[in-house]
Amino acid sequence: MIKFLHERQRVHIDDDRGARNLLRGGLIRGFAGFVDGWVRDLPQVPDATLYLLVEEAARRTNRAEFVRAAHLGGFCASLARTILEFSSAGCGSARLARHLPDAPLAAAFTAVYREVERAVEERGLALRAARLERAAERIGREGLGGVRTVWLHGFDTFTEPEQRVIDALARQAKVMVSQGPSVHTNGDRPRGRPGRSAHATFCAPSVERECEEIARRILEEAAAGRPFHEIGIIVRAAEAYIPLLRSTLGRFGIPAHFHFDAPLDRQPAVRFLSGVVEAMLGGWDHAQTLAALRLAPRFADSMVMDRFDFAVREQIPEAGLGSLKALLVAPDGHPLSTGAERVMRKIDRIGSIEEWRLFNLSPADWAEQLRELRALFRPARPADGIGHERALELRRQSAALDEFDAALDEAAQALAPRRQIRLEEFWRAAKSVLRLKGLRAPDRRGNVVHAVGAREARHWTFPVVFVCGVTERQFPRFHAQDPFFPEPARRELNAAGIRVATAAEFEREERALFDSAVACASALVTLSYPEFDSRGERNLESVFLEEYGGARRHANIRIAPGEACLAPTRGGHVGAGHARPGVQIMAPPLLEVLRERTARVSPTSLESYLKCPFQYFARRTLRLAAPPARPEKRLDFLLQGSIVHETLAEWYVRRQEDIAIVFQRTFARAMENHHVPDGYRRQALRHAMLEDLRAFAAGDPWPREGFESRVEQPFAYSLGESVRVSGVIDRLDLAPGGDAYVIDYKYSGRRGAKDRLEDETLLQAPLYFIAAEKQFGVRPAGMFYVGLKSGVVYAGWKEASSGPDLPAGLPIPADWLARAAERATQAVDEIRAGRAEPRPDPEICRLCDYGDVCRRSAAARRPAVEAEGA
Repeated sequence: MIKFLHERQRVHIDDDRGARNLLRGGLIRGFAGFVDGWVRDLPQVPDATLYLLVEEAARRTNRAEFVRAAHLGGFCASLARTILEFSSAGCGSARLARHLPDAPLAAAFTAVYREVERAVEERGLALRAARLERAAERIGREGLGGVRTVWLHGFDTFTEPEQRVIDALARQAKVMVSQGPSVHTNGDRPRGRPGRSAHATFCAPSVERECEEIARRILEEAAAGRPFHEIGIIVRAAEAYIPLLRSTLGRFGIPAHFHFDAPLDRQPAVRFLSGVVEAMLGGWDHAQTLAALRLAPRFADSMVMDRFDFAVREQIPEAGLGSLKALLVAPDGHPLSTGAERVMRKIDRIGSIEEWRLFNLSPADWAEQLRELRALFRPARPADGIGHERALELRRQSAALDEFDAALDEAAQALAPRRQIRLEEFWRAAKSVLRLKGLRAPDRRGNVVHAVGAREARHWTFPVVFVCGVTERQFPRFHAQDPFFPEPARRELNAAGIRVATAAEFEREERALFDSAVACASALVTLSYPEFDSRGERNLESVFLEEYGGARRHANIRIAPGEACLAPTRGGHVGAGHARPGVQIMAPPLLEVLRERTARVSPTSLESYLKCPFQYFARRTLRLAAPPARPEKRLDFLLQGSIVHETLAEWYVRRQEDIAIVFQRTFARAMENHHVPDGYRRQALRHAMLEDLRAFAAGDPWPREGFESRVEQPFAYSLGESVRVSGVIDRLDLAPGGDAYVIDYKYSGRRGAKDRLEDETLLQAPLYFIAAEKQFGVRPAGMFYVGLKSGVVYAGWKEASSGPDLPAGLPIPADWLARAAERATQAVDEIRAGRAEPRPDPEICRLCDYGDVCRRSAAARRPAVEAEGA
């Protein structure tokens, strides 16, 4: 007996007595593998190669109907899918031309199809239908070599070419065909089609919460004694759910095997090799080269690479390996460190492919040449006793490199074999193949949750099954009308004997997939869906939830947005998404470091602590640096404020130059020092700053007669016995009577300056007041914030005895300075005591650079969507 299985099906074979038999591996095959044995001399064209041939055919035929879309990847992918559909139905271009339906694009499609068939044949390849035809012919002529029984299992329907193979088999042996779920089981129930199982449904506020609830229920099953391998997750919309399920199950510590192809071009090893080629073809643009180097094994996670990364980002856009290596060299010409020397050697190794830009080679020679890239990827030798996750990562890495080499061969197959081409042309084809190919690395773990697609689920049985994403447009999936053969044309083709899919067949197939997904469960099936999509719009519950089960109603449980789903780590503790209150550093050596680092504090650093202790801890104590801004974002609010402050400091006292001239000089210097590229945004902001400064110079309401102005005044004074407060006062104006006024510029609008008067966490104003008295020996009579953006506004405090010609201000509170000194001292004491808990605030968190390492709650990170009736 030979047993043929639907692709990727896994089964046990039983003999007539029900005892398990072990048959030779060659007697249990996938249908495609069986066909391969009969037509080894006629290789099937790979899907990625077919896509490239379709691109070339669309360009070469130059049909007027397609000329505006032929260069678009999505359009060519749609062409390739429809060509595969017609070929699988046994309809070549000649047969299609004889039965051409009444469709506007049918003739143009047939012309491209004919050109694709010619290109496939020219390369010694074949479409699947042609291989099936030849296999049927050879089986009929040569027989099956003594095989008397053939069993085909797991097929729902057969295409016309497949039916010809089966007819040929039937003339040589007894053929049995069975449908329905596979006899592959992961539980203890009898093999065969599952019977009835218990049902439940739940609705979560979002897809993230849906995945978390699935994980929580899996842990409940595991806690009750059920092995993980008896649990399955069936996914119809893989692109929406698989990334989330991977991260969620990993966060919950649930081992899982995902039976899905991962895009080959997203694998780290392939991204590194591709990035090197892209960087070389781009003239070693620093941004592209850095992106590739960050994926180099043994480099990405080093401190040297982090510093190098920041140095490169600060000066891009730039190009050339010489200037890149210069960032790793000290002024004396030697590498900055041993690690920097290793990075320089890595740059030299990737730079060795520079000469490839000069070559003209055949596609096959380019494939051979590019295989040398593999030598650039040198991972560290794995240590003994590595865990499952590391072993899987290494298997994926090795498989990805093998598939990279295979992709080069497929690209070479698609291009004219004897034509000499440049690397740019070959690499365009190779990139397309890499984008289209998938990777499924072997995973031999036994006790894992299995996540499978709806089609593959037909061949599995689990005691417990979760079917997620049961909404309209996902399960059932939305069926977009074919652009080349709309529904009337497809019905016309079916009437002519060409069996291509219609909308009705698509709907029947979706229903069959759902029924088989539910039937996979032998004990419990849980159906779930998110109430809202990523845009906050309400999802429409799948019609299958209403129809399936007849009079049996599912127990519908609605998960409220506020219900927490704690994610246990492998240590059994609550995950990092849920912080414990009162987080505090207790180790004496660390407390001593905190004391040393708070020997001198600034008013703004104390304000940062009062707003959020963890933000202060990350920025001031750990001194974590945020990644440098992208070139187009470098002229940010901080840099704009710095330019305005520097301009006013140079201009205000002398006022001998036009403020525009001082600004232009300051602005040019800042643009050069911060590598800000020219462009519309830079010019628009330059114009806005200049207009604001001109408005201040022409319409400043502050009286100047009789005042002595001092700008950029540094100060440092003691507050209590062990705290030194330091900073710089933007401007200190001394009145004729001896009163002093502290001026602080803010490059913000009218509302921003006035809001500072109401914020009790701000200590800058009273601490500057104290500095004026202690450092400069003057009597402070007022403090004003000056908003300069879109008009000049003064907001602050002054004594009632101040002159009437001064801007209006609030009265100075009686105990203002004493309360500020007490709060500042208390803040320093708390910092030194090790307090570092997060204090979530939506406005602060939105702009915080340290959100990825913050222990604030998930609820503070993203607002929950309130569900009606939750």
